[in-house]
Amino acid sequence: MDALPSFEVRDAVARLSHAHGAGERRAALFALLLTPGSGAELRAWRQAVEGVAGAERLRADVAALPRALQLPVFEALLDRSRTAPLPERQALVEGARRLMGADGQVSPLDRLRWLAMRHRLGEAPRTAPTAALSADAAELPLAALVEFAAFSAFLARELPEPSADGGIGPSGAAWHARALQPWSAPLEPLGGSAPLCRVPDGERTLQALRTLQRLSWMTRPVLLRAWLDALEPPGAAGLSDDARDALRLAATLLDVPAPEALMSRYLDLGWA
Repeated sequence: MDALPSFEVRDAVARLSHAHGAGERRAALFALLLTPGSGAELRAWRQAVEGVAGAERLRADVAALPRALQLPVFEALLDRSRTAPLPERQALVEGARRLMGADGQVSPLDRLRWLAMRHRLGEAPRTAPTAALSADAAELPLAALVEFAAFSAFLARELPEPSADGGIGPSGAAWHARALQPWSAPLEPLGGSAPLCRVPDGERTLQALRTLQRLSWMTRPVLLRAWLDALEPPGAAGLSDDARDALRLAATLLDVPAPEALMSRYLDLGWA
């Protein structure tokens, strides 16, 4: 997708593109995290942006964005915030956590957005990658494979489609099994992939992600490819908006370029 769909959307994107100040960026970023219809989150947003001129206008601009623009705008605003002082970046991450939890519910996609904020804003500690491995899937060490299974189980709440109850439904379990199929042989002593298809808690998810982020630049794309190949049909066609965002955010977290089949479903911002 290339062209912006309407004058209203183009105007909204233009105004958001001028959100350079710390308060404006906070207002726009936090507006992108709001769950539609959640009064508790909206109250938390208004508290977080109190005193920010034009905050409500920015929230209205965010509300005008089609889904295919929301994540690109979110990522662009994060990139603008990367050079902000560390206390400001830490405040963004902490404020986002409070906002998303204001209604007592944090969805898997919420957590992925929050992890992306930590990652892009430098809040999370950086770790040196392990020695380069072959791009052959069979070369993934068993310890890393277990962590891949855990993070894949987290993603299975959204892939190939969001689960109604926040758990792992039948389609998510089937997708998880297909994603781990290239490693069926080393998984046999553990009973295969099924025992590893359990929803990890927040700390376990973060532990798994950190392990995957330490893998070499040659290995991490293999993981993204396994997630994409596990879709039926393989690739990104036909995915729900949430599932597509989850895969794009997962690619961001692994510092792996998302494939064109995925990126083509988003609109181009054209921001300088």
